[in-house]
Amino acid sequence: MNDIAMAKAQLREEILFQRKRQQVSANARLELSQNILMLVERLTPNRVAIYSSYPSEPDTSMAIEALVTKSIPVLVPETHSDGSLSWHELSSHVQVSLQNDDLLLIPALAVDLGGNRLGRGKGYFDRELEKVLTKKVYAVVFESEILTKVPVESHDRRVSGVVTEAGIRDLN
Repeated sequence: MNDIAMAKAQLREEILFQRKRQQVSANARLELSQNILMLVERLTPNRVAIYSSYPSEPDTSMAIEALVTKSIPVLVPETHSDGSLSWHELSSHVQVSLQNDDLLLIPALAVDLGGNRLGRGKGYFDRELEKVLTKKVYAVVFESEILTKVPVESHDRRVSGVVTEAGIRDLN
């Protein structure tokens, strides 16, 4: 393991430890959902590709519910053992391909001010971002996870912005 990979592994461990100890208020969950909806309103994508959050991640469930209620097509990812992702339309479960005008809201453990994203280390979303041309790629993190610098390797892909409970930041 090289120095950058070791730094990433250590940062992942620290952030996951903090997330386990963190108490996220109902108000913070609501504010995150509202910020996601404000971003959708601002960018007016035809569809929103968004992950279903794990309990330790910023909660995307309220935003997904609101998007469905507003009849905005929602795509959710499915991971495969070969390291790939497929996307399914939530309302129909039909597998679809991402399009250049879709908004992608992807998970991260941290993001730096240059748009570098630290994921969980499996590379699912980095590989997916290599294939799509959209500039509408936002990581979803807690505000405390926006860092000055995140360790980066050549295969890592940048995001164009970040959404937190505190707001929306455009980065690239």
